[in-house]
Amino acid sequence: MVEFLFTQANLPFSISLFLVLLLGISEVLSLMLGYSLVGALDNCAPVDADIETSFTGFTGVSGWLCINRLPLLIWFVLVLISFSFVGYVSNYLALIMTQQMFPQAISLPIALVFTAISCRYVGAAIARVLPKNESNAVSIDTLLGSVGTVTLGCAIKGNPSEALVRDKHQQRHYILVEPEMSGVEFNTGTQVILLKREGTVWSAARFDS
Repeated sequence: MVEFLFTQANLPFSISLFLVLLLGISEVLSLMLGYSLVGALDNCAPVDADIETSFTGFTGVSGWLCINRLPLLIWFVLVLISFSFVGYVSNYLALIMTQQMFPQAISLPIALVFTAISCRYVGAAIARVLPKNESNAVSIDTLLGSVGTVTLGCAIKGNPSEALVRDKHQQRHYILVEPEMSGVEFNTGTQVILLKREGTVWSAARFDS
């Protein structure tokens, strides 16, 4: 069994499992010191749980993978465990049926695909049972008047781009913004103020501090 776990074909999956163990030990030690890695990483997470999953780009992918529904550390552990489990199982089945394990060029893509599926469905199941902090929950409409920063692409009227906005609790929201008027462009890094929302897109104006 030990030889199977640490063979060259299973090396990426063994490293992934070792990282899970390392994160678990780190979390226990941090809790003993009165500090939680789960909370710390969640505060640094680039997406917020209230964002609508119908957004395109990064927010659409993050919504499908449930990044925005789980604390970042828990999501990362789910990825590592799923990756290791699928890799080990696929190589074990290959060993039984063909007397040899998959090369990494085959096992890694298989593991990545099923890891994504695990994040989608197992992550959603975990999110449903995790306690939620309702005191910090905000409606997306409360972002009206907030100042955000365009993080991706160039926004023009009719072609929105992503922007990062913080609510009153300093939680991060990735939203879609477009200029209120035609002929205006918001390049990456432009600060904008949110004026109104239509569906998933916010109309905004350039913010001059």
